[in-house]
Order: sequence, then structure tokens, then C-alpha cells
Amino acid sequence: MQNTTTPTKVTENGIVWTVRKGYENLQDTLNLNNLQSTLQEKPYTLIKDTKVRSVFFIPNIDTHNRNIYVKYFKERAPRDFNRYLDFVKHLFIHTKAETEWDVGNRLLSKDINTALPLAIAEKRSWIFRKNSLLITQAISNSECLMDFFQSSFHGTSSGDESIRKDHLIHDLALFVKEIHSKGFFHSDFHAGNVLIQFHHDHTGQDQPYSLYLIDLHHVKVLKSLSRLKILYNIAQLFNSLSSSLTQSDKRQFFQSYGNDSFGNTKDIEGLVDQADTLSSRLRFTHYKSRLKRCLKKSSLFSKKRLNSFKIFFRKGYDTERFFNLIESHNNALVHKSCDRILKHDRKTILTRHPFKDKGIHNVIVKHYKTPRGLSLIKNSFRKSSGKRAWISGNGLLVYGFGTALPLTLIEKRMLGVVTDSYIIMEEVSHSLEMDRYILKHFSDQGESKFATMIKKRRSFLDHFAQIIAKMHNKGVFHHDLKSCNIMVTDNSSFDFTFLDFDNIRFGKHVSIQERIRNLTQINLSTPGCMTLKDRLRFLGTYLRQCNLQEEKRKIRNEVATISKGEKILYVSCKGDVTEDW
Repeated sequence: MQNTTTPTKVTENGIVWTVRKGYENLQDTLNLNNLQSTLQEKPYTLIKDTKVRSVFFIPNIDTHNRNIYVKYFKERAPRDFNRYLDFVKHLFIHTKAETEWDVGNRLLSKDINTALPLAIAEKRSWIFRKNSLLITQAISNSECLMDFFQSSFHGTSSGDESIRKDHLIHDLALFVKEIHSKGFFHSDFHAGNVLIQFHHDHTGQDQPYSLYLIDLHHVKVLKSLSRLKILYNIAQLFNSLSSSLTQSDKRQFFQSYGNDSFGNTKDIEGLVDQADTLSSRLRFTHYKSRLKRCLKKSSLFSKKRLNSFKIFFRKGYDTERFFNLIESHNNALVHKSCDRILKHDRKTILTRHPFKDKGIHNVIVKHYKTPRGLSLIKNSFRKSSGKRAWISGNGLLVYGFGTALPLTLIEKRMLGVVTDSYIIMEEVSHSLEMDRYILKHFSDQGESKFATMIKKRRSFLDHFAQIIAKMHNKGVFHHDLKSCNIMVTDNSSFDFTFLDFDNIRFGKHVSIQERIRNLTQINLSTPGCMTLKDRLRFLGTYLRQCNLQEEKRKIRNEVATISKGEKILYVSCKGDVTEDW
């Protein structure tokens, strides 16, 4: 590990540079006072951009063809109160750039792999520190561990893949233990902050890869780590790899880590349970935080005001095009264009429009009409219907469920009260509404006798039951879960896309009565060609996935009782259809 050279300190034009020996040319290559114009002269790649920092990759930065990463910590806007808190705070503690520089060098001195810190630059005005940047050496032939796990292992592995996974979990546990044993606590420790570097020629090496710890401004150096801090880090790691790790993998991780760090606890199963409990809490906090991001300026979203309009939108799209779509929407209403208007009732209007951008071919404009009377008064105290739908649509994506991609929310205001709101979303293509999909593929009872059709029917029911169970287990409750609001894509497996996200609740336990309500909505909107046996199979799979077998009789009887008092109602290609039981 190279960490023996004394860095050079230089102050120029109010910028303090700290540079590792041998990399002095970096301060001439990058100008902190005008970073953007400096970057324009280089073939850089923007990796991440938020309101507080940006990350750039720059190849071949010097005559030695070295690649670097630049992490630029921005100065907050003058109207942001946190700007002044930062000024005061950094009189007493390190900036994030200084922290990464210091922690990176400490890790290397302890023989723990991390990206080599090359330089930091800080702009100062009198005693106050403003923006700063950190330059690190790029780790060649590497990728983040989270991406590697997701592409290489998913769930249960077998054969050579299982052996490779076992070896990697063992090495990962030892790597984490080494970090902890040397006093380093990473408060944002997930698999995205661990890199795996592959050796081109690992002849004579014990392993064909190395692991690196990155993103170090959340790292604290302690004398020792408590049992809770160790468990917390492991829970963070498990949470980030939840789609790839089995319970057996988690047990193996603890066995490789060793239970000597957990006091008298020798029960591996108990440690796994504790880590899982912490992971659940972390997920809840993470989801809750990410739900709010669509209303703020963040790495994915932005917002702005334009006259009487307030706009929330995904980054990368031209907001002027969104206003053109609203104009096209209004023109379709004036000219009563049947080919554009999909729905028109007293609350909402939906129209379809072409939109060629980033793989999207068509978009849907959903207009929430001007509320009247009491509803208009309520809108001054609560979120508008459009804003609730904007949060719900993005919330489904945060929780890992398919939905029409929401591109923007535009609210029109008068005297501070929302009068009209528009959501523009991607049209879901190459799919069928679930009721129509069932009619197309499963309505011919004679054909369903063939083994392949029976297998497909069962697979469909099982996949659908699993996705609804997953939704409820994650605390997501859709108030209008009818088959016409669910799109089915049938490729190598079944994918389900949830529409009509005007009223969805997140982050709370879904009660038995709420589960019964959703199950009844599905039951009453599913065509009659799905037999009683099919419906019981769906319910059985759902209850097993939710671990609710003890409530089976109660749930089954209540769904049946409510359903018998109603008719089956679904939508076919010929319109609404009602059927008796």
C-alpha cells in the first residue's frame, strides 16, 4: 500500500491544494474556480449530480494515461440556511473532502484497500471554507459489489456458481471484519460502496479479485466498534444485497466473520434474525426518505416555478415539451379528438400523445380538473390529487413495483391554491390489462386441458399471488386494486405493472381487513373463466407468502361472503362485462 509520501500544500487564488507527491500537475489541470469550463476541455463522464455534490470520471488525465475520479462538493445556494451552518461547522470539523482524504490515507496505512487519494482542493474566503473537491485514482477493471451480485447471483445458486458465491461471501465477511477490527465504522455501508476489482492475471494469487472500500466521508475512526455498530453495518450490507442473499448465505457470512465479536452469543441463527430485524428498519427508513425525493431537487428530480405553475420533473427532460403536451391535451378536448381522449369524467381526463425520448414512444397526460366548493378549500390544507398521485407513482418504483413511469407533475395555482394539476407519464406498451389477458389466454377451457396451458395458468396465478403478497408485506396498500388497473407482460416470465396510482398508502402495516378488501377487489374483477380451483390456488399461494395460514379460513370466508353479494365486473375488448357466480 502506497501511503508513505508527505503531501505538498499550496495556496493559490484563495484555493488551498493538498497534493500527493508525484501528482503536482493536477492543480494545473483542474481549476476549482471554474471547474465546468475546465472539464469541457476533457473527455469526462458525469457519474452523479445532486444539489450538494457531483462526481466525474476523467480518463488519461496526464502523460502517464492515469484515470481519476473527481468528487466536487458544491457550495450551497445563498438562500439555503444550511450554507451558513456549514460555514460555522467547518471552523471546527473537517469538510467532506478533508474527511475522505484523511480516512483514505488511514485505511491505506492499515493495509485496507481503498482508492488512492491524490489531491484535495478547498476554496476559502477569510476563515470560511466554501466549495471543495477530492481527486482519487480510479480503480481499474472494477465494478460495485451490488451490481456484481445482481448480475452474477440471484437467489439460490447451484454448481460452480454456488461455489464462487460461497467464496465471495467468505472473503467479503473477512474484509468487513478487517475494517471493523481496525476501528473503522462506515455509517453508509452498503454493497454500492464496495468495489470488486478483477485481476487480469491472478496466477499465484490466493483469489482472482480484491475488495475496496469507497465513499469515505461517512467513515468514523474509533478505538473499537460496539456489538451494535458491527451488527448495524452487517444489516446495511444484507439490506443492499437482499435480492441476492439467501438465509443460508447470511449464516455463512456470520460463520466466516466469527462470533467472537458478538460477546457470548454463539447462536448464528439468532445473529441472522437480529440483522434481519435491523435490515427491515433500515428499509422502512430508506423508503420513507426516498418517497420525498420526487418533491425535492435530487439526483433524479428537480423542480421550478414558472408564472402560476409549479413543476416537479425527472431530470433529463425538457420542461418546455411538457407544456407543449398540455397544450396538445387541451386542443384534443376542444376538437373532441376520439383518437387522443382515453377517459373523460367529472374528476379526470386522460389523453395519449406521441413522445419520442429515452426509449419512450407515447405518453399519457392525466388532468385532474378544477375542484369546486369544499374540495377547493381542502386543497389549501392538503396535497392536491395530482401531487398525491405523483408521490404514489414514484413510490411504487421506490418499493420495487412496476408502474407507468411518471415524468412530471405540473400544478396550476391561484392565490396559493392548486386549481388544476397534470401528470405526464409513460404509456405502458406491449402489455394487456389483466382481465383482457385472462380472457385472451385462459378463457378456452378445452385448450387449458393441455399440459402446457395448465402449467402456464398455474405459473400466472403463482406469480400474481407472489407480487400481491410482496406488496402487502412491504406495507403498500392500493385502494383500487382491480384487474383493469394491472397490466400483464408475458415474456419469459410474468411482469405486472400497476396503474391508477391516485390513492396508494406506503409504509404502514396492511391489516387483515385491508388485505381482504384487496383480495375481494381482485376476485370481483377477474373473469369467470378463472375457476374456483384457480382462485383457491391464488389465495393459497398468497397466504403462504404472507405467512397467514392461520388466518386462511377467516380470509377465505370473508372474501367469499362479500363476493357472493356482488356480480363479477371486468372490462373486455367489447366494453364492460358483468357475470353471475
